[in-house]
Amino acid sequence: MLIQIRSKKEMQTYNVDVGYLQEADAFDVNHLLPNWLPSANIFLARSASQAKVGVFGSLSQLDFNLWLSDLALSLPEHTGVSLDLVLSESQGVAHVNYSLVDRIPNIDPPIEADNPGFLNYALTWFRSRRPNVRIYATEGLFWVEGF
Repeated sequence: MLIQIRSKKEMQTYNVDVGYLQEADAFDVNHLLPNWLPSANIFLARSASQAKVGVFGSLSQLDFNLWLSDLALSLPEHTGVSLDLVLSESQGVAHVNYSLVDRIPNIDPPIEADNPGFLNYALTWFRSRRPNVRIYATEGLFWVEGF
């Protein structure tokens, strides 16, 4: 399901894809988090805090989740990021190839933005259905656009 949302401040149009929320177990297997949780991995935290537009890389999905969390926590207030992702799986391990596309000041998240507790579930869902997506992250929220 694609829902077009228009942000108030920058008039950014997001085509938010919340298809993963239609799954029967979506709310049973996920938990709400008050905000992104910092990782205990100092290398991921440092990499995320120094990430500039144009940086790209490849991580396991679980490490990417931690990296994105650290990146979101390192942002100034009311700032978001957008990243292009290619989601894949090899030898039973989920991988994320990412590219930091933009830092967005004064971002106004769409109403369909989701809680960080759903991130891993959402990425797993997209990997099997639409492996090329753009993800946005900001204070305590993320949302996904399919290409």
